[in-house]
Amino acid sequence: MTHVNFAVTTLLNGIWEGTLLAVAMWLFLKLLPRLNPTTRFVVLWITLLAVLALLLEPFAPRGFKPGAPTDLAVVATNNSTVTTPTPLKAEEPKIKIQTPDASYESHPVSVPRSSPGPVFEQPTEPVRARSAPSPSRWAAITAVDHPLIRIHSAKILDAFEIAWVLLSFVMLVRLGRGYGKLLELKARATQVPADWQMRLRRLKGINGVRRKTQLLVSSDIAAPMSLGFFNPAILIPRMLLDRLSDSELEHVVLHELCHLWRRDDWTNLAQRLIEALLPIQPVVYWIGHRMSIEREMACDDWVIAVTGTAESYATSLARVAELSQWAHAGILAAGATGNRSQLFSRVRHMLDRTRNAAPKLTIAPLGAAIAALGILIYVGGHAPQMIAYAQTSGETSRQELVPLRPAQSIAPRALSATPASIASPASKASVEPPALVAVSASPSPRAPFAAAESPQSGETHTEITIRNGVTSLSVKVDGTIEFTDDDRDVKSLSPGGHFRMEEGNWLSGRRYDVKADSAGNLTKTYSVGSSVKPMDSEGQEWLGRLLPQIIRDSGIGAAARVARILRQGGPQAVINEIGLIHSDGSKRIYLEQLFSHATLNTDQLTESARLIRGISSDGDKAQVLIDVDGKYFTGEQRPHLFEAVESISSDGDKRRVLSDILKKDAGSGDTLFGVTRAAKHISSDGDKAEVLIEMAGSYRDNGGLGMAYFDAVKSISSDGDHARVLSTVLAAHGDDRDTVARVLGSAGKISSDGDKARVLKEAVARYSADVPVRKAFIDAANSISSDGDHQQVLVALVHRPGIDTPTIDEIAKSAQRISSDGDKARVLVELVGVNVEAARGDFIAAADTIQSDGDHSQVLMALLDKPSTSSAMAVAAIQSATRISSDGDKARVLVKAAQRYSRDPQVDAALRKAVESLHSDGEYRSVMSEISRRGSG
Repeated sequence: MTHVNFAVTTLLNGIWEGTLLAVAMWLFLKLLPRLNPTTRFVVLWITLLAVLALLLEPFAPRGFKPGAPTDLAVVATNNSTVTTPTPLKAEEPKIKIQTPDASYESHPVSVPRSSPGPVFEQPTEPVRARSAPSPSRWAAITAVDHPLIRIHSAKILDAFEIAWVLLSFVMLVRLGRGYGKLLELKARATQVPADWQMRLRRLKGINGVRRKTQLLVSSDIAAPMSLGFFNPAILIPRMLLDRLSDSELEHVVLHELCHLWRRDDWTNLAQRLIEALLPIQPVVYWIGHRMSIEREMACDDWVIAVTGTAESYATSLARVAELSQWAHAGILAAGATGNRSQLFSRVRHMLDRTRNAAPKLTIAPLGAAIAALGILIYVGGHAPQMIAYAQTSGETSRQELVPLRPAQSIAPRALSATPASIASPASKASVEPPALVAVSASPSPRAPFAAAESPQSGETHTEITIRNGVTSLSVKVDGTIEFTDDDRDVKSLSPGGHFRMEEGNWLSGRRYDVKADSAGNLTKTYSVGSSVKPMDSEGQEWLGRLLPQIIRDSGIGAAARVARILRQGGPQAVINEIGLIHSDGSKRIYLEQLFSHATLNTDQLTESARLIRGISSDGDKAQVLIDVDGKYFTGEQRPHLFEAVESISSDGDKRRVLSDILKKDAGSGDTLFGVTRAAKHISSDGDKAEVLIEMAGSYRDNGGLGMAYFDAVKSISSDGDHARVLSTVLAAHGDDRDTVARVLGSAGKISSDGDKARVLKEAVARYSADVPVRKAFIDAANSISSDGDHQQVLVALVHRPGIDTPTIDEIAKSAQRISSDGDKARVLVELVGVNVEAARGDFIAAADTIQSDGDHSQVLMALLDKPSTSSAMAVAAIQSATRISSDGDKARVLVKAAQRYSRDPQVDAALRKAVESLHSDGEYRSVMSEISRRGSG
C-alpha cells in the first residue's frame, strides 16, 4: 500500500470523522445561542483546525504505553497450504519480516534432548515486534477488522487520488489568481481625498488599530473590500465615494478596518488553503461558510460597539448593497455586504436587542469547546474505520509482509499426531485466509487499511520481538518447526529451515540457533555475547524458561499441543494451560481445539465459560462462542453462555453470536428469553433490530417472553429500526390478537409519525374487533402529530372490510383530533361510505369542529347524498349546517337536504328553522323556493 493510497483512505475516513466534529460543534453552538459572533467564529476556526488535525493524526509518530495490549499475527506465507496467524499479546508492537541470515556462522554442538517434563509457567515480558526500516515517519498500518466499506480495487483509489489532485490544483490556481487580482487592484487604485485620509487615521487611533492601512478608491470594483497581507488597504468604489453620505461611508470604512484589525485576511487565506488541500471533505466547506457569516457579524458588532447606532449602521449596509448590486468581494478579500441572505441574517442579528453584542471573546464557552474537541479528536483517532483498502497478494508481495488476524477468526479443526509446527492444521473451507499487510512503523489503531485475501502457505517466516526496557527477546522462524513435548527445545525443522532465539544484545545477550540442511538434519548453536559455547545447564534453563510461554502465547502448533495435553492430563489440563495464556487469539485457538476434540463435564464447561468471558478481544470471544455455543444449550449451562455473550462490548460481534444461537436453538423458550435479554443491551439500534427481526419467526407470546421481547423493542431509539421490527412481527404473527395488540402498543411509542403510520397501516390487515386491539390501534393513531399521517391511518382502517360499529365510532372521535380541516374532512367523507348511522353523534361532532366552510359543507353534502341516510341523520346534518359561516356553502347544504328529504316533517321543520340563519337574501330565497317546491310537489 503506497503512502498516497494510505493518505486517500485516511481522507475518505476523515469525511465521517470531520462530520462528527462539525455536528458536535453545531450542537454546542445551538445549546449556547447567546454566544457572540466573535466567540462563535473562534469555535468554528478551532473546529476546522481539529478536522485537519484528525486527518493528519495517522501520519504522526506514535508510541505505545507500556502494558497496552495489542493482538498481532506474525506469520507470513507464500504457498498454498492453509496457515493460522499466531496472535501475540503485544506492547509497542513492531513487526518485521526478514530474509534468513545465510551468512551467520554456526558452530555445531551436541545438545542432549530434554526429557519430557512440566511446561514452565513463568510469563515472559509483553511482546513487541521489531519495526521495519522506513525512510519516512509514516504511521504503521494495521488491519481493520470490520470496515463498513472495503475498497478492493486500487483503481478506485487511483480515481480518488486523481480527483483529489485535480481539485486541489484547480483550487490552488484559483487562490493564486485571486492573489494576483488583489495585487492588481491595489496597484490600480488611487488615494482618497486628504480629509478621508485624516479621518482614517483618527478612526484607527480612537479604536486602537495599529496595523498600517491605506484607504484607496477604485473604479474597478463595485463593492467595498479590505485587501490584507503585507500591505493592507481598504478599497472603496468611486461610485460609493460619490454617492454615500459621510456617516454611511464611515460605517463602511469601520467595517473593513475591523477585518484588518482582526487579521481576517490571514485567517481567510488559511481557511482557503485548507479547503484546497481537502477538496473532497464536505464539512470543510460548511464550516467555512459558517465562519464567513460569523466573521461579518463579529465586524458588525465591533462597528456597533464603536458607533452605538445599530439602526443607522444597518441602513448604511442596505444602502451599500443596493448601490453595489450585491457584488462579491473576491476569494481573498473581505467585503461589507455579502449576498442577500447573509445580509438579511446580519441585519436581523444586529437589530435583535436580546443578543450578546459584546465584540470580545467569551473564555469559558471557548474552553469548553476546546475540551470537547480534544475528546472528540481522541475518540475519532481511536475509532474503527468505516472505509479501508483491502490489498491483494500481488500488492503485498512487493513489500515486507505481516498477516494480521482477520475479522473471521481461523479455527484449526484437525488434530493429529503430527509434530507441532508453525503451519497449523487446515481450517474450515469457509473461513477466509489471513491477510498480508505492509508494516512500516508502530501500528496505529485507526490506520485505514483492511485485510484482504491472499495465498497461504505451510512454509512460513515468523519474527517476534519482546522488549522490556533495555532488554529484548526475539524469535525468528523460517520453515515448518516441531518442538519437543515439553516445549523446551526444537525437535525438527523442515529442510533448509532456520530457528533463532536471542535475548539481550550482541555483546551481552544469549542466542540459540537451529538450522536444518537439505536433508532436515539439525545443527544447533548456543552463543553468549559474541562467543559460541556448548549448551550447558544454564543455557537449557534459559531456553526452557522462555520458549514455552512464547509457544503458548503465539498459538504455534496449538492443535498438536492440545492433543498432547489431552493425552497427558485430559480436558482439565488443557483448561489449566489456557489459563496461563495471555494472548486472546491464542486462547481462542486453544478453546476451539479443546471443544472440538474433548467431551467436557459440567464443571469443565463452567470453567471454560469463565475463560471465554476473560477474553478481552470481542472478535476472538465472539468466534469462540459461535464455535462452541452448542455445548451450552442445556438448562444448567445456558446461563453461563449468555453471561459470556453479555460480556461482549462490540455490538456487531454480540449480534453475530446471538444470530448463531438463534439458528441453532430457536426452539427453546429459555434460549429465546436469553437472546431477548442480551439483545436489549446492544447499543446499536441496527444490530439490536437485526437480532429481534431474526427472532421474530420463533417468537411466542407466552407472557414472560412476549413482555421481554417488546421491552427490548421499546429500547430501540431509531424509529426506522423500531418500525422494521414491528413490521416483521406483524408479518409473522399477525393472526395472534395478543401479539397484534402488543405491536400496536409499541408502535404508539415511535416518535416518527411516518414510521408509526406505516406500521399502523400494515396492521390494518391484521385488525380485529377485539377490544384490546381496537384500543391499542386508536391510541397509537391518536399519538400521531402529523395530520396527513393521522388521516391516512384512519382512512386505511375505514376501508377495512367488515369494520364494526365501535370502531367507526372511535374513528369519528379520533378524526376530531386532526387539526387540518382538509384531512379531517377526508376521513369523514370516507367514513360516510360505511354504516355511520350508529356513530351519528361523534360523526356530527367531528364535522362541527371543521373551521373551513368549504370542507364542512363537503362532509355534509356527502352525507346527504348517501341514499341510505336516515331522516334523523339528515336533521343532524341540517343542524350542523347552521354552524357554517358562509351563506353560499350553508345554502348548498340546505338545498341538498330540501331536494332529498323535505317531505319528511322533521326534516322540513329543521330546514325552515335553519334557513333563518341565512343573511343573504338571495340564498334565503333560493332555499325557501326549493323547500316550497318540494313541499308542494
